[in-house]
Amino acid sequence: MNEDKPNRVDDASTPNKTAKTVENAQASESLSNQAVVDTPSQSHMASNNDANTNIAAIQPEPTMSATRIQTDPSDDLPTNTNEPINAADTNKIDSTEAGDGKDDTPMPPTESIPAPAGWSPKKKSFFNLALLIALIVIGVALILYAWKLPPFTPTMQQTNNAFVKGQTTIISPQVSGYVTEVAVEDFANVVAGDLLVKIDDRTFQQQLEQARANIDIALTNRSSNAQDTGTSQAQIQAREADVYSAKVSVDSAREDVNRYQGLIAIGAVSSADVAHAEAQLAKAQAGVQQAEANLQVAVEGSKKTTASRSSLDANIKNAEAAAKQAQINLDNTIIRAPESGQLSQLSVKTGQYVTAGTQLMYIVPKGVWIIANFKETQVANMTIGEAATIHVDALGGTRFSGRVSNISPATGSEFSAGAANPATGNYIKIAQRIPVRIDLDSNQPDLARLRPGMSVSVDVDTK
Repeated sequence: MNEDKPNRVDDASTPNKTAKTVENAQASESLSNQAVVDTPSQSHMASNNDANTNIAAIQPEPTMSATRIQTDPSDDLPTNTNEPINAADTNKIDSTEAGDGKDDTPMPPTESIPAPAGWSPKKKSFFNLALLIALIVIGVALILYAWKLPPFTPTMQQTNNAFVKGQTTIISPQVSGYVTEVAVEDFANVVAGDLLVKIDDRTFQQQLEQARANIDIALTNRSSNAQDTGTSQAQIQAREADVYSAKVSVDSAREDVNRYQGLIAIGAVSSADVAHAEAQLAKAQAGVQQAEANLQVAVEGSKKTTASRSSLDANIKNAEAAAKQAQINLDNTIIRAPESGQLSQLSVKTGQYVTAGTQLMYIVPKGVWIIANFKETQVANMTIGEAATIHVDALGGTRFSGRVSNISPATGSEFSAGAANPATGNYIKIAQRIPVRIDLDSNQPDLARLRPGMSVSVDVDTK
């Protein structure tokens, strides 16, 4: 029933609808002209750089319907369809229908509004160009600074790969045995020569006594050999005398034979006498040969005695060396501090059996230095004697001064046991590290607080 009411109202108010449509068209045309007038000033305020763009912006669409400027009148209609429609609502509906309908009435052409007198688009400012150049220069400078390229190449070379080093010495026994005494405690300060550990020395005492006994035996044998040498010399002399006596007997027997041979011619002696004389000569000659043989035996005996004497002298030296080694082993049962310093934590206890080379403790002397591992690109301008500043992390960043004392002849990788061979496999270029030794300046307040192994950071001025 309510849906038929608007239709009846529309049929009844047809004259009013026509009149209202004419009024709306006139009002729309007036608003369109006002919008055209206001648009140039607003467009001029929005853009000062492009005049052509402003002129195009203020041109309205020629075919735009004037009714499009109006707001949608349906927003004012009641939302409840059950409520009655009054005359005012009917007029709104009529105006809406009139606006939605196509209007074939041509709109008057809109003239373009010229730009204000004295106005012209601004030229590009020199400031913009200068700003662009400045940005480029700043960008290039940042790149050079980031890559440490000239003129931003740093003269202060820095590294955190640095440590405190010291002459850390391992204390180990040179002999094996049971520990009978530990005379120090953990982290004790000692002076060179202080007693550290004692090892049971009874075995080594026995070895020393045995070595000394061997020396006595060797000396006795040497003395006996000297006596034998004297006897041999006496025997040689006796045998030489026997040879001489035998030769004299030969000469005498030969003279007898010659005399008897002269006497037999005159018949003074018999043939038997001559034969007896010749027999005596032969006997004397045999005696000479025997005496010479005995002399040769005596000489050979003397040579053996002399050779034995050299061997006995060597035995004496060997026994003396064994005695000295036994004394050294006995002395090594007492372990003393080789130098002054501070001990580490002990790893030995009383009653423990230790062997030669067993690590008992460390001793760290007072003197320390710094080993800084710089990249190979950082040592190009580094020379011995340049000043260095050391920051110690363990001491709250305390600063120490020092100087470069030496630069390693090779990179650290060259001294490692498993150095890589770049000729095999894939190769990746990595900056190597070169160790640099830095000696600390003396008479610094906290120098005694430095401990080997501490992490430090080092700055070296390579100006």
